[in-house]
Amino acid sequence: MTARNVQDEAKKKGLPWSIGKGFDTFLPLAGPIAKSAIPDPHKAHLSLTVNDQVKQADDTDLMLFRIPRILSDISKVMRLEKGDIVLTGTPKGVGPVTTGDVMKAALKVGDKELARLEVDVKDRDGLYEFKET
Repeated sequence: MTARNVQDEAKKKGLPWSIGKGFDTFLPLAGPIAKSAIPDPHKAHLSLTVNDQVKQADDTDLMLFRIPRILSDISKVMRLEKGDIVLTGTPKGVGPVTTGDVMKAALKVGDKELARLEVDVKDRDGLYEFKET
């Protein structure tokens, strides 16, 4: 999830874009999946619907870099530890969601669905208030 308004404002100011990605609730995850359940992580299918309309549906073989390369590159900069989550991007089809939308995501390997997640989009009370400058 990305708060584009916050990210765009950070870009204008030359600040890190990560502030637009770091809000609480911006990383909904399904439960853990055993590595053994995915023999080849580059042969999996990811999908996302918003209000039952397909927004994203693509295979992991479209990743620009293979997972060993990604992990190697990251580990040159920071230590990776058991349980760390590495985010690599998303298939084409990103777009806005608004309060009241329902997002459903799934991960399949072959014909077997390994994970499913449903998220009701809602406003969250918090201390941060966005203001354009």
